[in-house]
Amino acid sequence: MTIRQLEYFCAVAEEGSVSAAARRLHVAQPPISRQIALMEQELGATLFQRGNKGMQLTEAGERLYQQGRQYIADMGQLAEQVRSLGTGVKGMVRVGLLYSTVPYALPYLRAYRAAYPQVELYIHLGAPQDLIADLNRGNLNALFLRAGVRETLGLEGRILGKDELKLIVTAQTDPAPELEQIPIDRLRGVPMCLLRSDDLWGYNDALVKECQRRDFAPNIVCQCYDTPMAMQLVQSGFGVSFLPESIVKTMPRSGIYAKGIRGLSESFYVILAYDDKAYHSGSVERFLRFEAKELPPENRKK
Repeated sequence: MTIRQLEYFCAVAEEGSVSAAARRLHVAQPPISRQIALMEQELGATLFQRGNKGMQLTEAGERLYQQGRQYIADMGQLAEQVRSLGTGVKGMVRVGLLYSTVPYALPYLRAYRAAYPQVELYIHLGAPQDLIADLNRGNLNALFLRAGVRETLGLEGRILGKDELKLIVTAQTDPAPELEQIPIDRLRGVPMCLLRSDDLWGYNDALVKECQRRDFAPNIVCQCYDTPMAMQLVQSGFGVSFLPESIVKTMPRSGIYAKGIRGLSESFYVILAYDDKAYHSGSVERFLRFEAKELPPENRKK
């Protein structure tokens, strides 16, 4: 049994089908199916149950997956340690980002890259649930997330910054263009494009409750799966949204800007989250402890 066979097997186990694993690994389907068949023949055990619900692990397959996943990680760490014995720190750091944390993640990544130019950065932008699943599988080393993760999911973390939630508008959709802050009553009937109410650590509860306290329901015309879609809708004039102020930096010269809502002060902290129980290579350990000079001193790890 080879490392490549194990990688194919683990990908199918995680994706639930050969076709999805092939897309993830950027290889054709037949080699994956052939290697899994060879593994089953060599081991004398059925690793997957094939059915309408996809490919599900058998008891033998589950045992192989747990051990194989760790073996792949150990081999990768060993190879990185050997490479790091040369001049300079080498290796790879796999990082997950939420779109709303990009304005904080980019200065950190840029500063780390400048300090360790031989380390390759793998960056994945995704939804919180998907990123956390990849971290738990060992596919990612660290995540740029919103605060609340450490307590909820048992992750370690360090604070990188604080971001205030504001109304995201354009000149055409601004309900109070003559004011620096928007009175809550000006939001009556204003079309809103908000993130889904079931979004992990969603932003909208405080806004909705404040509207209800003023005896009106917000005019939610669209619920979006992700922040980029909400921003595109705002730019198109479809409505306004309620998002972190720093998100405006991701779309410069778009005509989008942020305004506070009078009497509503909501914010969250951006953190670098990781599993402190997992083994970290030298390059990853340096990434987790890195002090980026571009970050304000008060936002560095206490």
